[in-house]
Amino acid sequence: MIIGGGVLGTAVAERLARTETRVGLVEAENDVAEHASKGNAGVAVSYYGAPGTLETQLINTSAPLWEEVCARLDVPYRRIGGVMVALDAAEAERLEHTHQEVLACGVAVQALDARQVLAREPLVTPHAVAGLLLPDEGIVDPMRLTAAYARLAATNGCDFRFAERVVGIERDSDEVLAVITPTSRLTARFIVNAAGVGAAGISRIAGGEPLVSRPRKGQYAVVDRAFGQRLSSIVFCTHLPDTKGTNVVPTTHGSVLLGPTAQDIEDPDDRATDAETIESVVDRAARLVPEVRDAYIMKTFAANRPAGDEQHRLRFDTKVPNLLHCTDRSAGVSISPAAADYTLGLLREAGLDAPDRPSAQRVLPPVPRLRTSEHPERLIAENPSSGMVVCACEQVSSAEIEAALTGPVPATSVEGVRKRTGAGYGRCQGSLCLAGISFMTAMNTGTDPATVMHTTRGTVGS
Repeated sequence: MIIGGGVLGTAVAERLARTETRVGLVEAENDVAEHASKGNAGVAVSYYGAPGTLETQLINTSAPLWEEVCARLDVPYRRIGGVMVALDAAEAERLEHTHQEVLACGVAVQALDARQVLAREPLVTPHAVAGLLLPDEGIVDPMRLTAAYARLAATNGCDFRFAERVVGIERDSDEVLAVITPTSRLTARFIVNAAGVGAAGISRIAGGEPLVSRPRKGQYAVVDRAFGQRLSSIVFCTHLPDTKGTNVVPTTHGSVLLGPTAQDIEDPDDRATDAETIESVVDRAARLVPEVRDAYIMKTFAANRPAGDEQHRLRFDTKVPNLLHCTDRSAGVSISPAAADYTLGLLREAGLDAPDRPSAQRVLPPVPRLRTSEHPERLIAENPSSGMVVCACEQVSSAEIEAALTGPVPATSVEGVRKRTGAGYGRCQGSLCLAGISFMTAMNTGTDPATVMHTTRGTVGS
């Protein structure tokens, strides 16, 4: 039984569902990707931290797999590379330390002088004094990735339980016996704690070791495609000892993310943004790429990533032998392919009889996408709904929305449709397409268009 429907929980579910074992996943919200997995920059990193750690090992293993993983999961991915920029002598000195660390991690890297930085990414400030090229950095849609992991897991038999907050865990002697929700008692031989910010609470009610897991809020600004189409690389700031700082990140939708911040807070549901913080985000991003100051900011948002006593946690509990913790502060997307395999390995070593199932499905049938299709006229000829554009900004068709609302782990809200299709993600932020998306969602969920869920927690009118 997996607790948590973020990117790590669903990745583990997808991998386990391709074995002979029975797999279930419980999630407190009404959908997957409702917290950190929908509020991050979507960078599939090749480098993140010090060599010799399990997190770095998992990143090294995952990085070469992204083209294959995203192709079989029907998820957009581009390996565009990243440039880390130093703006003064002190930053150049720190950059050299990062350079040596990247080399020690066995990751491709190239030192750049000021001229080479601008040649690689012309939008970088002319005040750059040095840089590092990380050619294997990529961008992925983290929401589509999480939903795809879940969809394939369900296709292969994983039992998803939504709106099932864990309120208790039964133990038999030292081991966990069952997960208790307000409506269910779910027995399990092993439990994977992938609850993100809530991981400490799960360990506590299971009688496990005391974990520290607190919300760290990151605020972002989103710049639209008119600027994004001119940016060819991820632009990173020089790392500080305690933060990776504010970056300028193209997305697979064509927009650009500026951020994040890093603020430790108490309330895991606090995802508010404020003008002062967003202004500081834009200011720091403009130090790297000056033209973002004049770009059109179409949205701001915040999400909470799980910070605590361990940046990365993928191991069995020291007190409860069949409770396996699976959390990561910031690199959950980047480690997810390898973390899923590693988790399966740990469970097998602990005695889980889970041979791979040859008949399991490994590939999701691709959903034809109007905006990215090379031959849209063929799509429309095959299915006229592919020519019925609901979201004009992102060119999302009725056929794509219908696919998101049906099949395994379907969307049940307007936000759920957005996560799976990008509808409402563009410059108008749903002003033109909200009515159409709401109507289609209502039709598929059996609700009234006026009261269809906008997010998993509220309605359009609330």
